[in-house]
Amino acid sequence: MSMPATPILRTLPNGVRLLALPMPHVQSASVGVFLRVGSRDETPATNGISHVLEHMAFKGTTTRSVQAINLDAERLGADVNAYTGKDSTGYFMTGLGEHAQQLLGMVADIVLHSTFPEIELQRELEVIRQEAIEYDEDPEDSSSDLLDRALWGAASMGMPVIGTVDNIVGFTRNDLVRHVQQHYVAHNTVVAAAGHFDVDAWMSLAEDLFTAMPASADSFGSHPPVPAAYACQAVSRRFTQVSQVFLNIAYPLTPTGPDGTPSQRRRLAAALAANLFGGGMSAPLVDTVRERLGLAYTADATLDSGDNWLNFVVHAVTTPDKIEALVQATGELLHAQAATIDPVHLERAKNQLTVSHVRASERPFATMERAVEELWASGTVTLLADTMALIDDIRSEEVRDVFARMLVHPPALSITGKGVSAKSARQLAASLAASVLQAP
Repeated sequence: MSMPATPILRTLPNGVRLLALPMPHVQSASVGVFLRVGSRDETPATNGISHVLEHMAFKGTTTRSVQAINLDAERLGADVNAYTGKDSTGYFMTGLGEHAQQLLGMVADIVLHSTFPEIELQRELEVIRQEAIEYDEDPEDSSSDLLDRALWGAASMGMPVIGTVDNIVGFTRNDLVRHVQQHYVAHNTVVAAAGHFDVDAWMSLAEDLFTAMPASADSFGSHPPVPAAYACQAVSRRFTQVSQVFLNIAYPLTPTGPDGTPSQRRRLAAALAANLFGGGMSAPLVDTVRERLGLAYTADATLDSGDNWLNFVVHAVTTPDKIEALVQATGELLHAQAATIDPVHLERAKNQLTVSHVRASERPFATMERAVEELWASGTVTLLADTMALIDDIRSEEVRDVFARMLVHPPALSITGKGVSAKSARQLAASLAASVLQAP
């Protein structure tokens, strides 16, 4: 979202976007290929395939084995990683800036030339199955997945990124090839680098490597995804082996302006609202429920966002006997923010958000990731100085309006842990809604 130097953006004839983010004050560089595809693009039958594909991309290419892929990067001292999200998949390496072109070649090989060997697929599906089971048996992780279902219901956005165990073990090599052919296309792709590197040489190589990547008229590059409809339900799952309760509350926010265009200012105002409410020990949520009332050790508020979605999320961990008081206190605090914004807390939130952007701008990978996210959300990449000025310019009325706008919606609520039930989740959601009913 913010750069220490002017970003360089070039679009190839096939639609691939090349993004260079010079950081002359560092010696390292991060290089990545990011694709606008994730669990949002799956069906109940294919849920989890984006994540499986991310794993399998490292298991061999037309010229390199899985062992060579790892060794080639590690001989340069580079870190290799990848992720799958709801609306994106990323493959990236971080090493010395002088190796940026070599890193690009290796990442491109993984994205463009993976072969998905059958013997590797069977081994990796078992590994991912174990990962999914481990995730499913963790009450806190499960609460996050349940929150997605509470927000979006049965829509693809409500499905878990990791997928289901039944789906995972059933995927075939043909399924992976079909997914690549459909989604790993030029209009969905951003090739990026951030750090201290030879920009011209890197750009030239990126163009050579990706100019032949197939395009698709039906890809997100030419037809932006339609935002998923919100369900805003209350869901629960009981875990008998734990003594605590894991609570997530979310309110949807519109990340676009009144004319439907992406608005960086609205996103920053929403981030300020989350920081102000629960972004530190002195924030109203934490100070009240932890320091003053002793209702929870863990409590915070964050902004969960993607290219066309934005959610204000409150997370807390407590015990069953304190959950009702915690929800009531949270509702009252939200109501208070919708009525008026404390100037001291607004100053704190602005400084916290500014510092987070400055610190990210000092790390190549964070710089690269934030830039790609902003590019997909708004079509632009903002200079750090411009972002800092925009944060400083946001008025208290705009932050108050964030709370007022979100509280007209019913909350999405997920709860896992000891003694919870569908009925108790609905009751907590109703109690929360009642406590903010009078919010402007």
